[in-house]
Amino acid sequence: MTEPIRPTRSVLADVKPPVGSLVRTSDVDEASAAISHAYAPNKLQVAGRPGRFDMRLWMNGMPGLDFGYIELGTDVRLYAPPPRYYVVVLAGVGHVRIGQRQDSVLATRGRGVLVSPDEPVFFEDWSQDCRLVTARFEPTALENVLASLLGRAPVEPLRFAIQLHLNGPRGGSFLRTLQLLRSELGRPDGMTTDPVMAGGLAGLAMTGLLRGQVHNYSDALSGPERREAPASIRNAIELIEEKAAEIVSVTDLAAAAGLSVRALEEGFRRHVGRPPMAYLREYRLAQIHAELEASEPDQTTASAVARRWGFNHYGRFTATYSARYGLSPAETLRRPRKVFI
Repeated sequence: MTEPIRPTRSVLADVKPPVGSLVRTSDVDEASAAISHAYAPNKLQVAGRPGRFDMRLWMNGMPGLDFGYIELGTDVRLYAPPPRYYVVVLAGVGHVRIGQRQDSVLATRGRGVLVSPDEPVFFEDWSQDCRLVTARFEPTALENVLASLLGRAPVEPLRFAIQLHLNGPRGGSFLRTLQLLRSELGRPDGMTTDPVMAGGLAGLAMTGLLRGQVHNYSDALSGPERREAPASIRNAIELIEEKAAEIVSVTDLAAAAGLSVRALEEGFRRHVGRPPMAYLREYRLAQIHAELEASEPDQTTASAVARRWGFNHYGRFTATYSARYGLSPAETLRRPRKVFI
C-alpha cells in the first residue's frame, strides 16, 4: 500500500491516497522500466544513499489526460528523450529540478513545471521527501481544445513556458480543476466513471491550462487584436479542414471560397496569421501525425498515409515532418503505444 499524499494547499490540497495502478519497488532497474512504461524511456541513476531508494508510482486517467504520483525516497538523476506529451509536474512535498534544453526550474510547493513533448528532459536534485503529482496531456487532445478556443486549427506547434506559476488567479483555477478531477477519480461513483462526463472534465482542465499558462497562442486567445474572421475566411478554413487532401493550389482554394487570390491571402494574413497554403500544409501535417500515432505499422506505411493527405514527394514531406515533430513519419508509426501499468 502507498502512503497518503500530503501536498500543500497551494498545490493539490486534501487529496486522498491515490487509486488506480500502483507499482512499488526498491530495484533501480525495475523502477526505470516502470517509469518507461508509464511515461517514456529513461536513464535512472541513484545519487543519494542506495539503501533509501523506494519507488512508488501510480497512474490513472481519463480521455486526453492522465494523472500520476511518484516518490523515490532519495536523490536521483533521471534523463529521458522527448516524452511526446505535455506533462504538468507539481511537487506536493519537497523539491526536484526539472529542465529542458537550457531552461530548468526547481519545482517546489509554489512553483510547478510544464514539460513539453518534443525536447529531452532531465530531473535532478530530488529531495528525499519529494512527492510529485503529474498531469499528462495528449498533444492532439490539447491542440483540439486550442482549436476550439481559437476558432481555427493551430498552424504551428503549441509551445508553453516551462515554469508554471501556481499562485496567480488563473493558475489557481487550473489547480482547483485538477483537484476536482483527482477527487472524482478516487470515488467509485465519481463523475469520471461516466465517459462523457470524464471527457468534459478533461476538456475543462485543458481549457484551464491553455488559459492559465503562457504559450505562443496566448495573445491570440486573449489579446485585443483578436477579431472574428469574416464569413468568407471562415468558409475557406472549413474548406481546408474538410478537403485538405484535395486542394492543389491557392488558386483552387480561392475559387472554391469565392474569393480572389489576393483577398484570400490578405484575409489569412490578418485573421489567421499565416498564408493559406502554409495553413493547409500545417493542417495536413497535424492530421498525418495523429493518424500515424493511431495506426499499426503492419497495416499501413508512412508513405501511404502521406499520399492520402496530398504529399506526393515523400523525401520533402519527411524533412518537413521531422523538423516539426522531432522524429520521422516511419518512427512515429513504429513508436510503441502507451499502455498503463
